[in-house]
Amino acid sequence: MLNDTKIKKLKPMDKPYRIADQGGLCIEVRSTGAKLWRVRYRFAGKASMISLGEYPIIGLAEARQKQEEIKTLLANNIDPAAHRQQQKLDLNNIDKNSFAIIANEYAAERLSEKSQTYIDAFRRSMEKDVFGVIGHKNIKDVTSADVLKIMQNTVKRVQDQNNRGTGEVTAIENRKKIGSVMRYAIATLRAENDPTYAVREVIERPEVEHARPLTLAERKYFRSRIKSYGGAESTVNSILCLFYTMLRTVEIRRMQWSFIDFENKTITFEKQTREQLKKGMRLTKKNKTHIVPMSEQVYQILLRQKKLTGRKKYVFEAVYNGGMMPATTINRALQYIMQNVTAHDFRATASTLLNELGYDEKWIEKQLAHQEANKTKATYDHSKHLTERRQMLQDWADIIDSWEE
Repeated sequence: MLNDTKIKKLKPMDKPYRIADQGGLCIEVRSTGAKLWRVRYRFAGKASMISLGEYPIIGLAEARQKQEEIKTLLANNIDPAAHRQQQKLDLNNIDKNSFAIIANEYAAERLSEKSQTYIDAFRRSMEKDVFGVIGHKNIKDVTSADVLKIMQNTVKRVQDQNNRGTGEVTAIENRKKIGSVMRYAIATLRAENDPTYAVREVIERPEVEHARPLTLAERKYFRSRIKSYGGAESTVNSILCLFYTMLRTVEIRRMQWSFIDFENKTITFEKQTREQLKKGMRLTKKNKTHIVPMSEQVYQILLRQKKLTGRKKYVFEAVYNGGMMPATTINRALQYIMQNVTAHDFRATASTLLNELGYDEKWIEKQLAHQEANKTKATYDHSKHLTERRQMLQDWADIIDSWEE
């Protein structure tokens, strides 16, 4: 019989050789010096041999334990080699049917018509919140408890970050994404139920805080505070342009110099093609052509901005790294200037005041780029009321400046 001392003294030779232990167990010494455990056995009258691993990774006691397991298989009329092969197949099947692999397959197969921005957001959610909990699991074994854990972890993660909300919306969106993957697995016969259904009401979506018009005191305070804001000039210009034009934050961020017509004093956001949308090139929320006439104030801002970023692609280029301005830049600046004010509050303020002053509601809605009820009509009237809207925006810019103390 072998012991550790004997095994350690075994030296390599020109050819491999084997030293027996007991019951068919032996150790094979290779010419390279490697020492491998082997077990001889007979099944259905045929002599066979199976490997148990390398010494000393597999020690003598463990090798003998594995030998006993082989004896048990033989006693139950199971071929140890065939049993091992089946185990490998089972492991491969689990790996192929893991949630992570099927989620990636779902993204490639079912999200191909979505924009790259949407696909990237899906993948970030999976990597950030989902795969760490269930990515390795066979998708059939994903439970409602797993989904609930992911949702609870998501809420905590978001709450641990400053200025990122309370997490419920992100958790709910993660549940929906998991549900989409599960239903894809059901459709492709790799799962039988959707565990997200049972926890769909566990976390409630917080009540939406709608935009509100600023009070006169708030408007005056905000307008005066912009002058003393110590941030980058591009950030200040972007906020002023946001207020003067009634555009959305995303439209300010995506504004390019190619959209600017200084001669006609217009900013034109073109409708994007399906291929452009898939690449994440959406310019406006509703993806329709939107022409913004410039007030004199906006015209002067853009002239100043041209000296800063005129050779770049985006009007309000990211200050430090170039490219599109990050989504958080304007919101963080607004919070620094005045707590509890959002970019959308600017739009609500403009809509409320201009309606109160008697401007045509159609001009205001057009300037806000709200969706036309008649979509066919909306396709062809992007320049409608341009002259009237130009005067309205000039009046609006003058009103804003009147708040400056």
